[in-house]
Amino acid sequence: MADIDSSHLLPPFLRSRARTRIVCTIGPATGTLPRIKRLIRVGMSVGRLNLSHGSSDDHHGYVKILRQAAEEMGVAVGILADLPGPKYRVGEMEQPEITLSTGQHFTLQREPCAGTSERANVWPLGLHSDIKKGSLVLIDEGAIELRVENIDEEEIHCRVTMGGVMKPNKAVTAPGNTTTVDYFTPETEEALAFVEASDIDFVGLSYVRDGGDVERVRARLAKVGKNPQLVAKIEIQQAVDNLAEILIQSDAVMVARGDLGVELPFERVPSVQKRIIRMANEIGKPVITATQMMESMIEAPTPTRAEVTDVYNAVRDGTDAIMLSAETSVGKFPFRAVQAMTRIAKQAERYIDHEQLANRRRKAASAGVLPVDDAIADAAAVVASSLNAKAIIAYTESGSTAGRVAAYRPVTPLFALTPDIGAGAKLALRWGVIPIVVENYMNIQDMFTAGSQFALDTKIAKLGDAIVAVVGLPIGVPGTTNLLRVITLPEPVNHNK
Repeated sequence: MADIDSSHLLPPFLRSRARTRIVCTIGPATGTLPRIKRLIRVGMSVGRLNLSHGSSDDHHGYVKILRQAAEEMGVAVGILADLPGPKYRVGEMEQPEITLSTGQHFTLQREPCAGTSERANVWPLGLHSDIKKGSLVLIDEGAIELRVENIDEEEIHCRVTMGGVMKPNKAVTAPGNTTTVDYFTPETEEALAFVEASDIDFVGLSYVRDGGDVERVRARLAKVGKNPQLVAKIEIQQAVDNLAEILIQSDAVMVARGDLGVELPFERVPSVQKRIIRMANEIGKPVITATQMMESMIEAPTPTRAEVTDVYNAVRDGTDAIMLSAETSVGKFPFRAVQAMTRIAKQAERYIDHEQLANRRRKAASAGVLPVDDAIADAAAVVASSLNAKAIIAYTESGSTAGRVAAYRPVTPLFALTPDIGAGAKLALRWGVIPIVVENYMNIQDMFTAGSQFALDTKIAKLGDAIVAVVGLPIGVPGTTNLLRVITLPEPVNHNK
């Protein structure tokens, strides 16, 4: 292969990133090409589209800009689209804001109407079947609390137990009650149509109840030839109860703490968050911690000390990614929010117990006969640390090889060399993985030489240093990780092809 300088493949902003991935919600505050590029430079790995807000045209525009920015900057950036899911909502209102007073009577009805201080429509149909007399009903994540006094065929009669301001199309939840509404609500159908017509790497599944919901969405997308990674959002009690099967069926999970804190007593949320992170680590799938992580930075230029501690602890606990919502979509300080997250994550990463996190995955993977690919991935992390190797280079076409190694939380920097920027984008949620887009090598010696040259050109390592290479053979067959090699730099160029 030709001796071509590859130092440009690792720009300075990739070197300075935290190993914990950062997901940024895109919106009016950041939805232009210069701003997207700036988000990438300060630390964004994944751009998120909240399909519950904004128009389809807006979201298609954001996808186009994200792809353009990634291509022009030569980096792999993932795109996550969040589906609304089977959520009940209040309907339209006579006024943009309507105040309900504590103690008053209020009616939720099946029939569409313009909401007033006395009644509002709930859509889609089904809430009547999911609750009973005495149930607690929350509007807008607990901004208003209602207690059900009576239910008839058309109306749910309630008493307002905590008043507040009601706005159109806000969520209606009944904590502890199972939602029986079909997963494919009209709102979710519309969002899925957008996913089917767009270039999306990850799909966030809101209000997942069990593994069956995940399977149905996967089958629906497969029918039109789409195979994005599915991120199950854990935000209701039913999902917590079915966490093991959801983890098996999904490609990643999200700790969606906003709704989780409404569905569960708030004092339970931290322990549930830790449990979700631990179980995702064990099964080797990425986990995102989300909601209100830096919420004060929507309006303020610095985070609160409580928010700093929250982000720090999530990173120490083993989350793969941390997410910003309104902070980057509509906030006043989107870039400072990402920079703050990066600083906190990098500080927390100095104290991560890599061995403890690796043991989570190791014990789960070796419950039966340890698969070869997991044995190689685990060995790569151990060998690299033992030899003080300067890098682990994972050659991957589908992304699976680098993902497996990342699951063992290596101390050593991990680079995924891939010929497919799409595979690189699908690695954007993986802790510690830096995707590098290279040419397609059909000869294994060329792979080793390219890895050696990359390490030297980028000054990750110097002559005489060691790097660890991980490859799947035969080349071109996805899902195989079966070869580990220690390379002492430089690896000679193959002149005998």
